[in-house]
Amino acid sequence: MSFGLFGRSDVALSAPSSLLSAMATCRFAPTLVGAGLGVPRRARVTFVSRNAPRRGRGVTSHVRVARRVVSKVIITSALDEKNELLSVSTSLDDTFENDPNLGVVFPVISASAVFMALWVFGPFPGSAYTGIAGHDLWLTGIYEYFHFDEIFGPTSLITKYAEAGRVPALMHAVPGAIWCALAPLQLHPKSRDIWGGVLHRNGGRAMLTAAAVLMAGYFVIDRNNLFADTHDFNGQVGTVSSLIDSVIAEKNITPVTPTPFNVVGVRGIAAWFIATGVMAGITAKNKQFKSHRKWAARHVGAGLWVAVQRPVYSVIRAGASELGVTGAITHDTAFGNLAFADAFYIASYLTTFLFFGAAEWIARGEWVNEGTREEEIRNEE
Repeated sequence: MSFGLFGRSDVALSAPSSLLSAMATCRFAPTLVGAGLGVPRRARVTFVSRNAPRRGRGVTSHVRVARRVVSKVIITSALDEKNELLSVSTSLDDTFENDPNLGVVFPVISASAVFMALWVFGPFPGSAYTGIAGHDLWLTGIYEYFHFDEIFGPTSLITKYAEAGRVPALMHAVPGAIWCALAPLQLHPKSRDIWGGVLHRNGGRAMLTAAAVLMAGYFVIDRNNLFADTHDFNGQVGTVSSLIDSVIAEKNITPVTPTPFNVVGVRGIAAWFIATGVMAGITAKNKQFKSHRKWAARHVGAGLWVAVQRPVYSVIRAGASELGVTGAITHDTAFGNLAFADAFYIASYLTTFLFFGAAEWIARGEWVNEGTREEEIRNEE
């Protein structure tokens, strides 16, 4: 007996009509037609059974059934895929609905991370390559060719770490860029769901490891006294710091007086960065996710401000230079070590306060269903 299968008539079968009917209606169609298209087998069997031809109608009826099954499966599969895409699109729009404060500042966090990665690994200034003679020579040539040293400060601002060899680049700049890149990933709510949370946990470990390494690099920088005021600005600490230092000296506050305000500030930020990282790690290990979220936000704020300080400083210096060239302000006010120091530290103060404040705003903000995840984990245990 021969019959046409999907328009073909070159397949010959010798099976009895009753056996062919059973294959078409109970086994062949539900197993092969629609298999792998996302349609459950039970649904396929039900559909085929309802549309199965009565015995005695012949092979042509079975072929028609198969065609109807294929059409139904394809249409259903396409609709399911469309609905799934619409569902994903909607969920992306609601990503930060449980943490609205984070959603407000997340674009800034992401942009800062990208900027820092480009700053470190890009060709200019390429902090990862500081200490390589060829790179430093090329960088100095580019910087001075465009007279950046007159606008943004001495070349040593971006090459001084080479004085301590390759250690600051490899133990501070590189892990710092890695830490920055991981920050938005770890804060993004979706990261906690990918691979059952494995990505978030491993990302957290990598981030804290990078933090530990970059702080070891910071200690090398501190030990070599590579601070901007003493190394790059010829001892100029800026107007704000000078005022604070003079007040401290007049009050004779002995424990603070020997150390300039800017240095105290940098070391204080470093201590806070370490403390928030430790607390983020401890609370994560103890599955105290409400507290972990708060300390993670503070940890990111304690470190990511550095990325934004650079463009803010550049904007201030560009504006001051323009005012100096046009005569709106005096040359001494627009240029020179004091002008560089003022711009550098004002940018540092602004970005530090903004990022620390934003981090605390996120930490203290409403986190919808903040205790649900903790209870789920504890119940699983």
